Amino acid sequence: MSQVDVVLLQFAMGTFALAMRYCSRPLLSCCRRCGLCFHGWLCCICNREPAQSTSTSIGDFYLWFSTYGAVRWYWFHLAIQLGFISREFQVISAVGTWPFEVKLSFCAICLTYLVVLLEVYNFSSVRSKDVVTKITVDGLLDMILLPVNIGLFGHLCVRKLSLQGQHHSVQVISTIAESSEIWEAWALWSVLGLFVTVVDVESQEDAERRSFVKPFRNLSLQGVRTWVFIIMAISVTRLATTFLEHSAPSLCFWVSKSCMSCTKLYEDHIHLAAAAVNFILCSFALAFVFTFEHTFDEYLRRIGPFWKFWGVKGVVSVTYFQWLVLSYGPFHFEQKRIYLLHCLLTTVEMPILAVIHSCCAYPFGKPWLEYLLKLQQKDMEEAEAEASDRRMTVFWRDPEDTISMGKVDSMLCCFYLLFWIAGCIGAHSFVVFVLPVNEMVQRPPMFNVSCTKEGDIWQYVENNHQLHYRLKDDTLEKHRLPNVGGAWLHLCDRTELDCEPGFQGSPILRCSPSGTYDHRGFCRRTRCGQPKEEVGHARLHSSGQTRWTSDMEITYECQRGFTGQIQGICGKDGVWRFEGECKEVICPSPPVVPRAKPLLEPHELEYRTWQAGTSLHYQCEEPFTGSITATCEDDGTFLLSGRCLRQCNAPPKMPNSVAIYENQLAIKGFFEGLRVTYQCSPGYGGTLIATCREDGNFSVEGGCKLRCGGLESFLEKQFGVFWKDDLSTNQSGTLDFTGTGEADLVPLRCSMGLAGQPLAVCHEGGWRLLGDPCQLFRTSSGCRCKRQWKLCQGLLQNNCKLWHGCHDRDGSSWCEVESSSCGQTSWDYCVGQSAQEDPEVHLPSETKTVALRIGLLVTAGLLGLGVLLWMAKIKKGCQQHRTQHTRGSEPPGPLEAVELQQT
Repeated sequence: MSQVDVVLLQFAMGTFALAMRYCSRPLLSCCRRCGLCFHGWLCCICNREPAQSTSTSIGDFYLWFSTYGAVRWYWFHLAIQLGFISREFQVISAVGTWPFEVKLSFCAICLTYLVVLLEVYNFSSVRSKDVVTKITVDGLLDMILLPVNIGLFGHLCVRKLSLQGQHHSVQVISTIAESSEIWEAWALWSVLGLFVTVVDVESQEDAERRSFVKPFRNLSLQGVRTWVFIIMAISVTRLATTFLEHSAPSLCFWVSKSCMSCTKLYEDHIHLAAAAVNFILCSFALAFVFTFEHTFDEYLRRIGPFWKFWGVKGVVSVTYFQWLVLSYGPFHFEQKRIYLLHCLLTTVEMPILAVIHSCCAYPFGKPWLEYLLKLQQKDMEEAEAEASDRRMTVFWRDPEDTISMGKVDSMLCCFYLLFWIAGCIGAHSFVVFVLPVNEMVQRPPMFNVSCTKEGDIWQYVENNHQLHYRLKDDTLEKHRLPNVGGAWLHLCDRTELDCEPGFQGSPILRCSPSGTYDHRGFCRRTRCGQPKEEVGHARLHSSGQTRWTSDMEITYECQRGFTGQIQGICGKDGVWRFEGECKEVICPSPPVVPRAKPLLEPHELEYRTWQAGTSLHYQCEEPFTGSITATCEDDGTFLLSGRCLRQCNAPPKMPNSVAIYENQLAIKGFFEGLRVTYQCSPGYGGTLIATCREDGNFSVEGGCKLRCGGLESFLEKQFGVFWKDDLSTNQSGTLDFTGTGEADLVPLRCSMGLAGQPLAVCHEGGWRLLGDPCQLFRTSSGCRCKRQWKLCQGLLQNNCKLWHGCHDRDGSSWCEVESSSCGQTSWDYCVGQSAQEDPEVHLPSETKTVALRIGLLVTAGLLGLGVLLWMAKIKKGCQQHRTQHTRGSEPPGPLEAVELQQT
């Protein structure tokens, strides 16, 4: 069953009711005339009125039945709506649950139906007077029936989303909800037609406005009519796509040659443009009606146009506004929840709309109705006078002309009651027959195209045996066509297949839009599970393999202490089989190690079994130190590690040389075979090496011979006893350029505050000085920098440091100069490299002095400011006293003059 069958049936029945409305009058007139002709033995196709029959009983009954037994279009529409409502009760009862929103929605539609039924009954009592009254009342009934038509769609969406939400997509619910706009457009057209009729009649006497009324009326009618036809076309198109998606699912695939459903095609190619056109035309239609009502308010005032317009326009505005609030407001609901709340609110609002219609917009028995009927009668008379060749036919005869009222009252009430009950029962039976209560009963599609170029599914699998596909047990039953053998796939349909024995996979066979088969997925060889990590004292050899299929082999490596190999084979049934074994490895007795003895008793060594991985520790005998370990390896032999060595004392001190070795070596000790190299002092050359022997003593080879004498003695002769204040040799290294061990070149270093780079060179048995001597830094003005000076920084001059020589800061070098070298200059830019700073030297006493001076200055300033303020206050008091004395009428007395003088 299609998900929009209810909507389609409702529109079909509504269309049939409208057909009865516009076609019933001439049809009933013809049937009645033909009946009388047949009864009077006259020709039924004659155009003249039949003669009176001699027998009046049958003719009177026929006339009475054709008059009272005719089905009115509005009663037919209400009976069908009652059939839909009763079916909804059965559907909800069949589900077995009544959620709160479903109860509220169903009560709202029932209440709406009762209010509308009462209003229709009232207007039907005045409809049967003449043709004018029928046309007028039929136009009013379009608006009165609007709440029932919209409320039914809203309740249908609420029920589907609450009870069967998993079976209905949002597209289907939106199609059902938006289809109700057809009845809104039709009602708005009827409202404009009512306004146009009143204005046409009332403006006959105003010749000046008559020329304006006619074109504006035609423009307004055309605008609303265009919107009505467009919304009908959009809704019919959307309903048709949804209907085709379930009744002919492969039709759109076959036409578009793609696997896009009818709904998807509509959403991608039509929906956006249709929504834009609908919104624009709806806005224009509302603007036309509102402008027409506002422009001709003087003509429409007597029929109360305000509520008649807003009774229809309010449906459009309120529902659209609440949709915007739910969709784009602060609630953040999911889409199905938004549709549920929107449809529920729409259904609950319909009883309010029905009450507004009955009380404000179209109240029965009020003067506006009598006034409207008179205007309609006048309009019809004028139209008849203009077209004299057209005769206004009265299709209704007063029952008093044929039947006495005494006989009609009781019989007519019973007849109407029975006729209405029979009609409601018939409508319910018809709706339930067309739409069974169980909505989920699926009917076979009316049109479906299948893949036929390559045969059915079984033939395709047989012809492509290299794919190793096989049909499932239920494939034939699921895809069997009525009265056709085999299993067939429809366009864009798919089915799951199995693989042949020995293969695994989840292949899918699909029928493409062009009618050919297209497979997805492959059948691969049977996969074995994850192999065991350990099998028989063996571990899996990691090869990076993550998938194992039939006939694949893996290798297991024997654990330590075992020898051999194990092979794992993946069987065709997906089960691992293992071949081979790992045997335990046993080593013979441990070896005898010189200088050491094993740390086990003799009987333990004799009876113990040595597996691979086990170890035996040996203790070194005196005077040797160290440790030895014998480990049983995987090949069955012992491997020795470690040594027993004799330890020597520290290397001996040799004249004119220094032993070179790291501190870590001295901590660990000097063992047998270790060699220590000596470096000759400056002025001496040669090679000297000490080796630790097995007896614990060092043997010395080579020596340092005199070349230029001691360097420090030479420097003391050159610069005096205090030469170390200007030079240092502690961090100087000896550079040998001859390769004979002679000290050829010794770099010297100037002390802090001095610039220069002197060198001591051993040449021809004597020392010589080269390079720049150590002297004070020179400035750009030819002055000399102090060797040590102080620099204070900061606001309080509390960051003081000692500098030596030249200070380099921000790319410029400067220093404090010697007072005796440059006259009155204290600071100057220096030339040469900068000296190091001494950040640890600070002068807190001077900092406190500076801070104290600043504090005294601030205190003195505050005292001065206070004195100035006090003097200004005294001056202001004197001025005020003089001003009072000047304004007095009499001169001041002696006492006052004295006080003023004192002040």
